Amino acid sequence: MEWKTDADWKASIDENIRMGFLEIMILHLLSERDMYGYEIKKFITERTMGAFVFGESSLYIPLLRMAKRGLVSSRKELVVGKRFRTYYHLEDMGQRYLKYAREQSDIVFNGIYNLFNWEGENDEQ
Repeated sequence: MEWKTDADWKASIDENIRMGFLEIMILHLLSERDMYGYEIKKFITERTMGAFVFGESSLYIPLLRMAKRGLVSSRKELVVGKRFRTYYHLEDMGQRYLKYAREQSDIVFNGIYNLFNWEGENDEQ
């Protein structure tokens, strides 16, 4: 694929980096308490200090995918009049998945940090 503008390749980087961590961030938040979509979106933006900004609709595909895999479940609660809010809950499998994802994230982050900051003396040029 040929990129026509800087925005094209930047969007590709953003999608690959940020979307790859979206499930882990959602699961992390749900490990604290059950939440609904807008809360999840708000906390991701706040706690990453704006490094991860998603539209609320961007969360629903990962949430549905995680529900199909048994990582999360959902329930609807009546909030105002006839309006319902869907809350998501972290299941036991989701807790195990999150624990492993955190371990692997630490390894990956450390590896990337080491690569980006490598100052080896005997490297071949």
